[in-house]
Amino acid sequence: MAKKNKMKPRELREAQKKARQLKAAEINNNAAPAIAAMPAAEVIAPAAEKKKSSVKAAGMKSILVSENKMYITSFGKGNSAVLEYEVDNNDYNQTQLSSEDSSNIELHGVNEVNITFSSKHGLESGVEINTSNPTHRSGESSPVRWDMLGLKSELEKRFFDKTFDDNIHIQLIYNILDIEKILAVYVTNIVYALNNMLGIKDSESYDDFMGYLSARNTYEVFTHPDKSNLSDKVKGNINKVKGNIKKSFSTFNDLLKTKRLGYFGLEEPKTKDTRVSQAYKKRVYHMLAIVGQIRQSVFHDKSSKLDEDLYSFIDIIDSEYRETLDYLVDERFDSINKGFIQGNKVNISLLIDMMKGYEADDIIRLYYDFIVLKSQKNLGFSIKKLREKMLDEYGFRFKDKQYDSVRSKMYKLMDFLLFCNYYRNDVVAGEALVRKLRFSMTDDEKEGIYADEAAKLWGKFRNDFENIADHMNGDVIKELGKADMDFDEKILDSEKKNASDILYFSKMIYMLTYFLDGKEINDLLTTLISKFDNIKEFLKIMKSSAVDVECELTAGYKLFNDSQRITNELFIVKNIASMRKPAASAKLTMFRDALTILGIDDNITDDRISEILKLKEKGKGIHGLRNFITNNVIESSRFVYLIKYANAQKIREVAKNEKVVMFVLGGIPDTQIERYYKSCVEFPDMNSSLEAKRSELARMIKNISFDDFKNVKQQAKGRENVAKERAKAVIGLYLTVMYLLVKNLVNVNARYVIAIHCLERDFGLYKEIIPELASKNLKNDYRILSQTLCELCDDRDESPNLFLKKNKRLRKCVEVDINNADSSMTRKYRNCIAHLTVVRELNKYINDIYAVNSYFSIYHYVMQRCITKREDDTKQEEKIKYEDDLLKNHGYTKDFVKALNSPFGYNIPRFKNLSIKQLFDRNEYLTEK
Repeated sequence: MAKKNKMKPRELREAQKKARQLKAAEINNNAAPAIAAMPAAEVIAPAAEKKKSSVKAAGMKSILVSENKMYITSFGKGNSAVLEYEVDNNDYNQTQLSSEDSSNIELHGVNEVNITFSSKHGLESGVEINTSNPTHRSGESSPVRWDMLGLKSELEKRFFDKTFDDNIHIQLIYNILDIEKILAVYVTNIVYALNNMLGIKDSESYDDFMGYLSARNTYEVFTHPDKSNLSDKVKGNINKVKGNIKKSFSTFNDLLKTKRLGYFGLEEPKTKDTRVSQAYKKRVYHMLAIVGQIRQSVFHDKSSKLDEDLYSFIDIIDSEYRETLDYLVDERFDSINKGFIQGNKVNISLLIDMMKGYEADDIIRLYYDFIVLKSQKNLGFSIKKLREKMLDEYGFRFKDKQYDSVRSKMYKLMDFLLFCNYYRNDVVAGEALVRKLRFSMTDDEKEGIYADEAAKLWGKFRNDFENIADHMNGDVIKELGKADMDFDEKILDSEKKNASDILYFSKMIYMLTYFLDGKEINDLLTTLISKFDNIKEFLKIMKSSAVDVECELTAGYKLFNDSQRITNELFIVKNIASMRKPAASAKLTMFRDALTILGIDDNITDDRISEILKLKEKGKGIHGLRNFITNNVIESSRFVYLIKYANAQKIREVAKNEKVVMFVLGGIPDTQIERYYKSCVEFPDMNSSLEAKRSELARMIKNISFDDFKNVKQQAKGRENVAKERAKAVIGLYLTVMYLLVKNLVNVNARYVIAIHCLERDFGLYKEIIPELASKNLKNDYRILSQTLCELCDDRDESPNLFLKKNKRLRKCVEVDINNADSSMTRKYRNCIAHLTVVRELNKYINDIYAVNSYFSIYHYVMQRCITKREDDTKQEEKIKYEDDLLKNHGYTKDFVKALNSPFGYNIPRFKNLSIKQLFDRNEYLTEK
């Protein structure tokens, strides 16, 4: 056995210095640093040019430590991990675990500080790359990196019922906790949007009626609490509980009457059959109650109660909830599957005619995979980007205007041929492309890889693309549409999915997509798929013969034993879920919101709306204005988002603030501003400065009025058509600017939602190890955790929290911030975060800001005005002082931000990132691309 190469002290210091320099260079070069195993800080979003770690680009996936062994893995196919090497931490002897065919990296050496390796396939194959040895930190040897929060053991006991001397279990755990964080954000936003649909009321409990819904009650209990026996289900005052249920039921009916659930595509059936109507209401109640239950599970620490735990409650509550989830999923699959062949017969006929090497049945099955299951999205690269590269470089004729009316169909067929190439004919080429993309360091390198691949594909598919284009004329398509398809739908029986194929957790996630827009659906599902895929890989490694560590999950987390299945199911959910079109029954409500957001008084009567838009009149050519409003406002996803998260009248008020509008316009790229200016301004001066152009656009948004559009003709020609197109552009710009403002404030709030979620979770964990917290209630004072941990450092140096223990200067700063706040302030702050109060109250305070230079400053100024709002029972001296500063300076107070964030002070990196504008604003904001 080789002797351990023990370094001399000077050599060790030099090696550590070099490792720190390499790490610093890596962080400076990386736009998206990897998430640490422990929750040291919030992840910083990428900078303008996206770069990946050279370690990741070279193929190393992870370094896992278990007792005296270290396991190095590389990226395999997809997201799979290949066990490459086992290293003895005592003498650094290494054993290769991977076969020659599966190996992606070569290990050159390991010492106390560094691990040196090279890639076998990409990133300058053979070039040595250094990464730090995770078993050595700042001169102290240990099997795992520091647990700065001091919660590693408690988390392991919660998830596995025992502790481990490794870093494998904790990494798996933090992937699970990432799932809870992302759900905390989306469910908080959904709850707010649903409450917001009720309109503006004075009662906070009315505004948060979703917070009072529980999946523990059946629909019968919800509708008739007096006839139900609740004594076995609830503790405390039965009459009070029944009173709350009655209040929630009344509010639920108010919500149905608003018709605003139609914005989520939920539509009450038009029928005189009360059974059908009641069945719809029952399903809606189940959906809202499940959302409310998820919110309780992720916003409060419910891990000890299986009937409230996020991963188990859906299998324990009454079966009527699961029946609703079955109904929703089956309804979607039925709408997709019903008459699939007949519905796609034109494209299928063309493909059968062109793809001579395929059986017709096989083409139909592959096309179902492509259209419904969207298997092309699981290839690891973009078929669409490849086709775009091919046409940009070689296929100029296919961009001709003659194909405008059939372009979507033509591109779909081209994409299908490329999909079949990689999915069925040349799988090896697809895997090679994925590997090249993984090894790329920048976006420019990726673009080059796509361009090279497109060049190879062009020679192979040029004739096929020409053939498709030749069939793209109206007569051919019309004839194919009339032809009969002599194929039985049963061909697809083995491919078709239904609700019984999917676990209830996945069905629950599908249900959440009812309340999200397309981008939100994609972001949520992409994140969940990534996390479940990671968890699946960790479990696979832990169970492997080489590693073989215990991985028996506790009762509340057994769901993750099915991570592979859930990953596959969530792929399906992602592909079948989509933003739903607003329900037709809500049209009058939507017209009211549309006219209000364009400047009409929101007190306008329904009869006046009908009169303006001629909703009750019949005849040809009289509905031009109605159709214009429908096409350019109601059917805009940005309008729908604004109504979900804001209020039409309030949006109009905020839009009158030129400073705010100019700030948002400043975040839109100059080239886009040029296009908006040219299309929105009647007599544009294209030689004017960009500042002048933005100023003119801001003025137009400020002065927007319904009168500007009431004479627009939908079927217009000549000058009238020019005016119509200009009106469309102005509305599009207006909705875009307001969308960017609201969306970015919602995104700012999301980071504080995550902090509240982590505070609730960590408080429950610390209670298990700190006796002083055992009798405490976080709701009474949200500062209590940070305060107690600081006191333990000061009094007995017994705090398990190394962030505070090892940094006395910053700990003293946190203590000052704790003393500058009080329990009522931080409680209100927490509630304002949970209820997105900044978005709701934006119109009240935004005109008082002198300088608008960041979404962070807008958010905290409005938040601080909400916190300091005078109330009869709160006249604290500190609160009044902060209010005086706000009114005097017309901007947020930095010390007040830190005081309000003092509950997060136990995690110093998170506290700093949430309190200091420069650190917070490293996160990119949403802009118009």
